[in-house]
Amino acid sequence: MKFHPKRLLRGALFASLAAGVILAAVAVGLAPPRSTPSSFERMNAAQAWADLESNAPAGHLIRMVAYDPQTEPWLAIDRLERLGPPDQLYSFVASYEEMAGYTAKQALEKNGLSLREGQHVSAVIFPRRTELYPANARGLLQIIRTVEREKEAAIGVRFFDGANALTAAEAEELQATGSASYRVSDFRDLYPRYCELARRFNCGPAPYPASRFIGSLYHDWHPLGFSQIEPARDPCTLPAAHYCAFVDWSTARAEFLPKFGSRAFFTRNLEIARIPGRILIDFDRPDRQIIPYMGATAD
Repeated sequence: MKFHPKRLLRGALFASLAAGVILAAVAVGLAPPRSTPSSFERMNAAQAWADLESNAPAGHLIRMVAYDPQTEPWLAIDRLERLGPPDQLYSFVASYEEMAGYTAKQALEKNGLSLREGQHVSAVIFPRRTELYPANARGLLQIIRTVEREKEAAIGVRFFDGANALTAAEAEELQATGSASYRVSDFRDLYPRYCELARRFNCGPAPYPASRFIGSLYHDWHPLGFSQIEPARDPCTLPAAHYCAFVDWSTARAEFLPKFGSRAFFTRNLEIARIPGRILIDFDRPDRQIIPYMGATAD
């Protein structure tokens, strides 16, 4: 089946947004869902970093998957059933607002991923309607606790047993899920402890059973809650004190802004067909096709 991208994309957003549609970005490229206003500027790294510091809300989210259409056809957008692999409980997503206006290849790189020759990119864009966890050290610990409760029978060895056990005060603090609770400045005294626990979970020596149910933490992930573009080295090779070093945001910004990719979040591994207001896009030329502008009223 062939799609005319301009007609389908425009018609989808005006007529079928609530139900969700499959959009194909083919030879002529991807037309924006709405006429992109002349004042529209894609978000730069400094703006996204400011949102990281303040934990600004993400209005829409995006999940991107690179795949080879010849050897991995099951990852095509019309065959994906969930945001992540079936066994996951929580998957990584990014802020759509940080990706709009970039090519699919650039957006993938901002998520800490790379694109190989011949790969396509499947993208799911959707309004935030469920609980979202910033993927900093604190958010990761909350996800681990939830997974270990829900998958208790399948896990066996629990991360929070033994030396990793939380104190009563830490366990109580991690109950909070308000926006301010994820601002590093608001849990500054606990950040070294939370980061050390996150490092133990992420860096081995062997994977904890709970990791099977959580989106993979790759070398690009930073415990302050963002992905890095081509990090210079595997952070797990760093001493713990360096891995978790945080003096203040100004110091962190000077060190990491040049390699800053995007904020990272955890969300439930949702069934795509049940996500309200979803937009599904297949980029077959991701180095040229743009993450479209949806406008302020897309949801």
